[in-house]
Amino acid sequence: MIPPGLHEFMTLDLMPLVAVTASAATLALLGSFLVLRRQAMLGDAMAHSVLPGLVVAFLVTGSRAAGPMFLGATAAAALSGLTIAAIIRHGRVERSAAIGLVYTTMFALGVLLLELNGGANVDLDVDCVLSGQLELMFWNAPTTWGEVLGGPSLAGMPPQPLRLVGLLLASGAAVVVAWPLLRAVAFDAAFARSRGLYPTAVSAGLMALTTLAIVLSFDAVGSILAIALLTCPPATARLLTDRMGPYVLLSVGLGGAAGLLGYALATRAAPLLLGASVDASGTVAALSGLGLALAAAWSARGRSRPGLSGPDL
Repeated sequence: MIPPGLHEFMTLDLMPLVAVTASAATLALLGSFLVLRRQAMLGDAMAHSVLPGLVVAFLVTGSRAAGPMFLGATAAAALSGLTIAAIIRHGRVERSAAIGLVYTTMFALGVLLLELNGGANVDLDVDCVLSGQLELMFWNAPTTWGEVLGGPSLAGMPPQPLRLVGLLLASGAAVVVAWPLLRAVAFDAAFARSRGLYPTAVSAGLMALTTLAIVLSFDAVGSILAIALLTCPPATARLLTDRMGPYVLLSVGLGGAAGLLGYALATRAAPLLLGASVDASGTVAALSGLGLALAAAWSARGRSRPGLSGPDL
């Protein structure tokens, strides 16, 4: 028999913990390349801009299945990219200003669509978009160890954690296979192009994986965590190392650690200190930001010492 305390953990906390950790690690992995290529703002814009596409896909299909949602998000991301390019080209607007204009407008449009069509007949609302639905990931865990890997118990697992773990493994495999190409494109896209390495195709593949990670994370942990984890752990790792291999691994480790610790603080420490649990996604995002602030303080302190210097950003 599974001990009662462990059975309660498996029922209430195991699936949310797996989901938030896998999501955080995946977003940190993909975000590390965006930060390295100075495209972190583009990743944040994508996380905001896909919302109207997700809402329209849900309203059309009535389902939050990964396929339709990914298509809707991809269409919204493509529309945002074309709009940004048109504003830069014809409006003579600086790139970051154009990105900020488009992603805020797209996110506001998505929220408006939710408010107009969410009502009582749609189970996709603003709270779900912002914070996800971790608290709804119950698993009717078996009472004996022999049933843990049995068919009925596995079939009763919520799909979101399994999808996020699969995406983490797929993203990690893609990075390992394409590592020389990613490294060449990240540091010198012009040289990579001259060597026939197609940096545009690499960027498109990276953006496709990032879009898919954002879509799956929306359903599980919401946009707050998706936006934070794309930038905070990679930026923190960049302050701590100037070697690409350790930088990517450290980004993933910091993202996963933020997911684990943030969920524990929100669901275990907060009830003891505040009398009630708090939002897990917001806690993970805040913890990621705190880690970045501490790393920045440490890096600045190291630069101020004679003979010491941090990574050159």
